[in-house]
Amino acid sequence: MRKWFTFIVVFSSIYSFSQTLPLPARNPQALNGSQIVAKLTPLSLTAREDTIFNEIKNGNIPDFLRTLVPVYDTVMVSGTTYYVTYFVTPDYMALGCDSDYFLCPMTPLLAQKIADYMGFSLPTRKMSDIIWKNATVKMSPQTIPPSSQMTTVPVFAKHDSMVWAQRQTFFPQHPLGELVAGDKKDVIISNHIYGNPAPGRVVIYGWHYQNGTPIQPLYYGHEETYADYSHGIRLIQNELLVNGCMKTVQEILTSSTLNSLLSDEGSIATPRYPVTPPNIATPTAWGVFSNGINQIVLKVKYDSTVWGYNVALSNDGKCFSIPQHRQGNNILFSVPTSDSLYYFKIAAISNNGGVSPYSEVLSANIGNSSPEYIIVNGFDRNTGANTYDYVIQHGTALHRIGRTFHSITNEAWQMQLVNINDYDAVDFILGEESSVNETFSNTEQQLFAQIQVPYFVSGSEIGWDLDHLGSSSDKDFYYQYLFANYVEDAPNNQASTYYNGIVSIPSLVNMPFTFDNGTHGTYNVRYPDVVSAISPAYNWGYYSAFPNKSLGTYIMHKMVYMAVPFECIYPASTRDSLMFWIDYILLGNTSNSYQYMEHNTILFPIPAYDNIIIKNNFFEIMHIEIFNLLGEKVYSYMPFNNFNGEVLLNVSNLPSGIYLMKISNKDISIVKRFSISK
Repeated sequence: MRKWFTFIVVFSSIYSFSQTLPLPARNPQALNGSQIVAKLTPLSLTAREDTIFNEIKNGNIPDFLRTLVPVYDTVMVSGTTYYVTYFVTPDYMALGCDSDYFLCPMTPLLAQKIADYMGFSLPTRKMSDIIWKNATVKMSPQTIPPSSQMTTVPVFAKHDSMVWAQRQTFFPQHPLGELVAGDKKDVIISNHIYGNPAPGRVVIYGWHYQNGTPIQPLYYGHEETYADYSHGIRLIQNELLVNGCMKTVQEILTSSTLNSLLSDEGSIATPRYPVTPPNIATPTAWGVFSNGINQIVLKVKYDSTVWGYNVALSNDGKCFSIPQHRQGNNILFSVPTSDSLYYFKIAAISNNGGVSPYSEVLSANIGNSSPEYIIVNGFDRNTGANTYDYVIQHGTALHRIGRTFHSITNEAWQMQLVNINDYDAVDFILGEESSVNETFSNTEQQLFAQIQVPYFVSGSEIGWDLDHLGSSSDKDFYYQYLFANYVEDAPNNQASTYYNGIVSIPSLVNMPFTFDNGTHGTYNVRYPDVVSAISPAYNWGYYSAFPNKSLGTYIMHKMVYMAVPFECIYPASTRDSLMFWIDYILLGNTSNSYQYMEHNTILFPIPAYDNIIIKNNFFEIMHIEIFNLLGEKVYSYMPFNNFNGEVLLNVSNLPSGIYLMKISNKDISIVKRFSISK
């Protein structure tokens, strides 16, 4: 049993949040719009844009700009309807306070720098049109006659005053913070940013009349250092929703199939202006833990360069919510439903601006009782097919057999973010990790030697890496902890050929299974190692075509090693059945309480015919499940409050044969073997 740790936490309800600009609160002593105009007027372009950037970075923007507004669109692509929601600033970027702000033109280079700083994007032409359609405040464009002064701050300020005078006519029915359009042209993302003669270009569009017609068609005749009074900077949060699932602006715009959700120019290969983006490291050392009823804790290794995290949540590990901004290294979420799985991925927000790519996916479940597993995800290799979310298959199987689980990255294990001996068993995900990324590094081998709880390890190239190519210490580790010898790189040394196996434990289970050839939702297991067991281990099973070629090893109550990645076994029902047997090998009867319950639980008559009685006067039986020898669940029963020392089960619908009965109370599960004879 794990020993839970105490956290100083940031607490959040998982669903109650709005999308906001990730900027500090405005200092009440910061300059207002009029003062900003006076400060910017005498400055050179470079000094002016440096000043604008610093003011925004320090949070000197009006409060009404901070809460983003959702924009909705519906698009048909190849017969499929897509519902798109993205989150935008309610007006163009401004400096100052609500009562005195300055809509601030800037070059596209500064606009991109600001967008990068916050993890945002600029709009496309299509998005500009859709934003106008969604706007509740549709202003009438106001122009100033062209002149050489239209790129100066005094003309910027003059136009700003004209816009403000018109904006006031919409009060009080449409207060600040509602979505505004028609007051500026948009600086947009376009394919026309690139491919023109030097110098680089700014692309502008929009400034819609109240009938929806833009004054400005798409235009890229100005160079990238140009900004005049009519230019506005609308920021778009990078994360958006497509049919309720999180995507990014960049992901959609570069897609060959979905670009039309945001673009009327086709795909945009480089959806940004030529500014070097911040290089923020993806979080690697972190974990997800269930912490009592309806609570999940994210624990992240402290990093002094990180301001906070974008945290995205999912109920299935694939369809994620729009992220929440959270600070701290121990983040507590209140989740709405017990008996559920929750998946997370995170991106780091830097102290100096910029947002990292999203991490791998981790998970924990709520509602199950002891024993508890800790999943360690060590599949970091970029294979081209790695989706970095195989905690889905492992966690779901553990959840379905009634186990509690938590998960961490292998980097978190290396840095000892938690003590895995505080849990009842460990599940190591190694996938196709091999010699390039190392299946078990020297550091991990040293930590592995300290493990005092049963462990399950699966991965297709562990033997290849540690035994075939490994150092003497690698080989010793493989022999001493996985109790195996490497034999072949694939069954019969034929890659991408054999995809069937059998888990075979004499007098217990003989279970066939199939694993993925790349067409069943995970990845092609091209090189599943052939191994042989080293005493005291036994062979875990074999490849169906070769009964003498083992696919893993096991020792009762200590370890299971599979040379087939567990996540690649399909269908899910087979994975669940296999996890049941793995759990039985690891935790089947290790505790004194287990032995006491085992000794005092009696099944009769044996063999059974129509009925079987379970008798136990010492433990309250809460759940009974019956499995055939393929690991398939064929019966389930919950006595609830009617338990009086005996349970009568009607098994008349089950055919003759040998079965396993899993009998559980709130703390312990035992397995009894019995037979039915008709």
